[in-house]
Amino acid sequence: MAVFIVLKRPGPPTREVLVNLDEILMVQPGQGTGSAILFGREHLVSFEEDFATVIRRIQTGPYIKPDHASTK
Repeated sequence: MAVFIVLKRPGPPTREVLVNLDEILMVQPGQGTGSAILFGREHLVSFEEDFATVIRRIQTGPYIKPDHASTK
């Protein structure tokens, strides 16, 4: 089951996005402020949260887990 954290993408407009923890390959400090996450060989995405905040959220949450309730 996928587990996600919420991070803010810079704007305009600034927006919150779900990040799948299983897809993160590396987290690094951003240029100037914020951080960047590597998702694939060349897929680097910038976020507003600093490096320490992203690492803390990865380690402790809060996490979002999809509800896979069965439908009848």
